[in-house]
Formats: sequence, structure tokens, C-alpha cells
Amino acid sequence: MNTDVVIVGGGISGLILSILLKEKKIDHVVLNRVEKRKTLELPETIPPSTLVLLESLNLLELFSKSSSKTFGYHSLWNSDVLTTDNFFNHNPYKYGLKLNKKKLLNDLGELVSDKIIEFNNLIEIDRSDENVTVKIESDHTVQTINSRIIIDATGRNRAILKLLGITSESLDNQVALSCHLPYFKHPQLIHPVYVESFENGWGIVSTLNEHINGMTLYTKKGSPILPQLKDYQNWKELLSNTKLLKDFLTDGLNRKVVGGKANSSKASQITGSNWLAMGDAAIAFDPLSSHGISNAIYCANLASTAIESHLANDAIAPFQQYDDTICQIFNEYSRQKLKLYDTHSQY
Repeated sequence: MNTDVVIVGGGISGLILSILLKEKKIDHVVLNRVEKRKTLELPETIPPSTLVLLESLNLLELFSKSSSKTFGYHSLWNSDVLTTDNFFNHNPYKYGLKLNKKKLLNDLGELVSDKIIEFNNLIEIDRSDENVTVKIESDHTVQTINSRIIIDATGRNRAILKLLGITSESLDNQVALSCHLPYFKHPQLIHPVYVESFENGWGIVSTLNEHINGMTLYTKKGSPILPQLKDYQNWKELLSNTKLLKDFLTDGLNRKVVGGKANSSKASQITGSNWLAMGDAAIAFDPLSSHGISNAIYCANLASTAIESHLANDAIAPFQQYDDTICQIFNEYSRQKLKLYDTHSQY
């Protein structure tokens, strides 16, 4: 098979890029790996500022259909004073969106179902400055795809970058431990998202649906509390000094805890002569920023423009401009992150 662009990764970033390339009539395919392992579904929110971008891409209606509106969040960050951020003060949209990610991915995928190729294993990538050859295996059948450009949209895994020998630069070594809890609406909170810092870490609890809250606790590798956080039975004691976070825990039930990376990181190189990374594969944010999905959408939009110009003019400059923009975003994010964590004296 021959095509102009191969997108590896069928997440939000990869599917939105596919939609935008399809609108531009750019020949491409999306390689979506069939995952056998089930992942823990966690609440994810898009802030009001991102809705403007979605509207400009004609995707706001689609996102809204698989989401519910949310109007703010609460936090206790190294303080005894509860802070409330209401979205009512934002313009033009006075709300954010709490995503049903599974439904959203299905709806996005339906728009580009003719472009998606599912596979089990990525066997090989052979790249020159003029061509990229990808070999995949699906149901014991090997398929070869030749393209002019390859896109890494594999998230924090950075699967394609690793095969290309590209390393990553981490700002921190933060990890996340997550679980599902029975739904509980705290009488002291209006909004369904709450963040609180505590000694050696911080936590967030957010409504997933009418039956489930998702809670995630964050700490650093090497932290004295990390071994204990891996067992839910220890959470009550670890959060005993929190003001409100402890109230969401349930007695007598042992919950499955799922761990994973939650560090801020950037690929040491984001683009090459005929490849680029986007979304978390390019720059991954601290979950506290709530900009993971926003980053995926923004990167896909920038990447579609860079790819169109690159293919039309056979020039490297559009990719370099994309690279520069993404690096500027990450540098500004890094400054803001440092400022925020400087106020958390216990972390």
C-alpha cells in the first residue's frame, strides 16, 4: 500500500489529525493498535478556552454529544482556604466539557473509518529522507505500507520516536495511582472536580458518571509514600490529614489501584525531515494542568497545516515552524508548573 501520510495511534490526537487531513484531501491511513489489556477509565475535562478551537475545527458539536457540561472546580493547594474556579467568568463559553472518552473515540473514528487499519504488532520501520516503510502484523498477516510522512500519535509511549532513536527529556518523575470509587457528592462542594495537596503528594477526585467517582493520587518516584499508595487499604491513613479528600474514600472495600506515569516530558526532537510527533508523544503535561486533551487537539490542528505545506512544497520549514511552536508552549508550561509547585512546600 502507498499513501502520503501514516498516522500511528488511534487516540484523540491521531483521529482529529485524520479528520483534518481528510478534509484537505490528503491521502493517509491511521494505524490503530488493538489493545487486549483493559485500561481504567478516568474522568477527563476540557476547559472553556479549548471550546473555541473545537468550534473553529467544526468539532464542538461532536465533542458536546459525548460530553456533559461542567462549570468549574475546587482546590485546596497548600492552604486551608478552599478555592473555587467558576467557568461562568470565561468568554465566550462559560462551561467546560467532561468527556465520555470511549464514546468520543468511537464518534471520531466513525468519521474516518475508511482510513483506519487495525493491527496487533508493529514489526519494522525503515526510513529514508524520501520515504517511510512500515510493516505491521494483523491476525498473522504482514502488511507493508509506504508513505512520505510518518506521525507519532502514540501518546506517552512514544513508540515511533523510540524506533527512530529519539530520546525524551523529563521535568520530573511524578507517578499516578488511580481507582474507581462509588459516587459521592460532597456537601461542601458545588463542582464535581476537587484537588487537594497533602504531604509528599496531591490528589484529585472527579465524577466519572452517576455511579462512579475517579480518584487519582500523585507522588514522586522514590517518595516514602509510594509503596503504600499501591494498596488502596492504605489510602485512608495516608489521607487522614486531608480536609476533604479523605471523605470520598469508602470503608471495607478493597479497590483495584492502577499506576502509571504522570510526569511532564518532551521529546528531545519533535520533528524530522519526514516525521513529526504530536500530542503526548511530543509534549506531555502534568495532569494538574488539565490540558492533556487540549494539547492533543491543538497539536493535531498545527500538524495538519504543517503536513499540507510540507507535501505541497516538499520543504522542511513547515515542520520546523511546528517544532518551534510546540517547544515554546512547553517552555511556557514549564515556567508555570515550577511556579505552582513552588507553593506546595510539602511536595
